[in-house]
Amino acid sequence: MSVIVKKLPQVAAILASMILIFVAYTTNKHEIILPTFGALITGAWLVPENLWHYHKLNLIVSLTLAAVCGLMISRLTGGWDYIVVYPSLYIGFLIAACILIFGRTQIYPCFGAMTLPILLRTTSWFYPLSVFCIGVVLIGVQKLLELAGSRQPLPGGEFPEHRQHRRERLVYYLQTSVGLVPALILVALFDNHWFLLPPLFVTYATFCNSESTFTHYPVQTWGQLVIAATTGSAAFWFSGKLSEMPVFEMADYSVSVSLMVGVAVFVTMLWGRIFHRLFPPAVSLAITPFLVQFNPWMPLCVAVTASYLIFIAWCMRTHPAYKSRDLKYL
Repeated sequence: MSVIVKKLPQVAAILASMILIFVAYTTNKHEIILPTFGALITGAWLVPENLWHYHKLNLIVSLTLAAVCGLMISRLTGGWDYIVVYPSLYIGFLIAACILIFGRTQIYPCFGAMTLPILLRTTSWFYPLSVFCIGVVLIGVQKLLELAGSRQPLPGGEFPEHRQHRRERLVYYLQTSVGLVPALILVALFDNHWFLLPPLFVTYATFCNSESTFTHYPVQTWGQLVIAATTGSAAFWFSGKLSEMPVFEMADYSVSVSLMVGVAVFVTMLWGRIFHRLFPPAVSLAITPFLVQFNPWMPLCVAVTASYLIFIAWCMRTHPAYKSRDLKYL
């Protein structure tokens, strides 16, 4: 395999991130940005194994359904005080879990697709439409990469259809959801949603699964998340400075922003090579600052919440009730 063919997935991931941000800023529809897009392109294009036990159609349907459900919750609670967002996040987590259970898959970015419209109180139907288009692009490019020989075709990853396994997975997600309750209460008390960004829900779900490779490297993975959040925040801040330079003065602001998101994704990939392996939600955190307003405290918020969620996930995995389950189907 030539070097060019081998590097095609990385190049495609950077270009896809740049195009997504460029379209969002050009059309002034930031709601089409899905932060967990970074995790999706990593899992679908860069990771060689079937990370989330899915087939191609399943990915599109599960993501779109999660986005629609999240949007409906946001629209139903839109007229209420913001405090209602936090119990809504818990309900959204359980609904996303049901989507994964009945879809017989582990597409953890569905948690991010569900929680984003609730957190930001999105009411536009452009959001689920964007998520559907993103899913189609993910699968289309994945197929092209397979035809080009840049990656091997993924084996079928659906879990077998057994009622017993559905019940086990439902109990499992109910148990893991308990770990979110203290975080939701504290965030509500401090009234700061920066502590619960969508990629962190994906991180928590990943670390609750003892079959995940990343559970063996908690410190390195935590470091990736913090560095990615710092990189994304710095890139977004620098995009404003870049637009003021003579070279970019005549260009639209979306050009400098898309260039900097490409830099952020590239740097995050490099850090993934330095650590054990690239953690998909880290790429999502590098993109997140380009969706929400700039906050210099974002890396600190990510560091605190990621530490808590990784620790709680460890407590869940080592609990005797958890160890007694058939984890193959969780």
